[in-house]
Amino acid sequence: MNRLPVTARIATAAHPRPVRARAAMLVAGLLVLALPAGAAPPAGEAPAYNKGLLWKIETTAVRPSFLFGTIHSDDARLATLPAPVKARFDQAASFTMEALANATGMLAMAEAMFFNDGNTLEGVLGKDHYRRTVQALAARGLPPESAQKMKPWAAMMTLSLPPPTTGLFLDLALQLEAARQSKPTYGLETMAEQVAVFDELRLEDQVELLRDSVANLHRLDRQIEELIQAYLRRDLAGLAAVERKYRIGDARLNELLTDRLLVARNRVMLERMQPRLREGNAFIAVGALHLHGNDGLLALLEKTGHRVSAVY
Repeated sequence: MNRLPVTARIATAAHPRPVRARAAMLVAGLLVLALPAGAAPPAGEAPAYNKGLLWKIETTAVRPSFLFGTIHSDDARLATLPAPVKARFDQAASFTMEALANATGMLAMAEAMFFNDGNTLEGVLGKDHYRRTVQALAARGLPPESAQKMKPWAAMMTLSLPPPTTGLFLDLALQLEAARQSKPTYGLETMAEQVAVFDELRLEDQVELLRDSVANLHRLDRQIEELIQAYLRRDLAGLAAVERKYRIGDARLNELLTDRLLVARNRVMLERMQPRLREGNAFIAVGALHLHGNDGLLALLEKTGHRVSAVY
């Protein structure tokens, strides 16, 4: 097991609205890296992709590349990379992740999180639900004054994971280590595209997602622990089962989230990783749930002629 040295930091620019900047930094790791409860892979998963976090991707005429499933958490149990993963990372010619974390993207996110059209969170939620939401946000370290103009999706994302401890999510640790090693580094999406997944939802759907998050805060710790345990077992099918277990009750909204968060994004990721696969010897890291199922990246890669095999 090898601890990732953290010898670099992402520069953060001063923001004219400190409360908004603080809110954005709190949500940043969650928004661009987390999959909220309710978005579960569709049924009928391909059994060949049930186990494994590191996968060799082979094609003709170039060195194999490797696809690694991450879990978007800063839990201490994830602070070390297993030796087989660290070895492939160190040997890789390039590093690619879902979206590169940078100051410009975080500041843009800070603007997107808040209403600028006269709406308020209290106005769209009503007084009672707003009061419960503010209390829940305060427990996550977000001051009450920042909640009034916050959009429902941003409040939902803030509540979708426990407060970060170090803020060093596994994906971010890999980005920092790639910078330390001077590897060319790429993103499969922009932070703006990831924000749009939620920001372009109907306001009514955002409110419903937030209502569900507030109502089910009591089971959050259990859900996160089950996800981490499945991840530590390298159990992709188990991760998908946990997500299904905690899905929201609205079938239409659950289907919409699954398509926007997984199915549609997987197709975009597949297309955008092709240049790296053609170069060969790439290390690509995405959330582990993007690997699994008939619409997952592993199945899509095989359908496009790549040979896929589990390494770890």
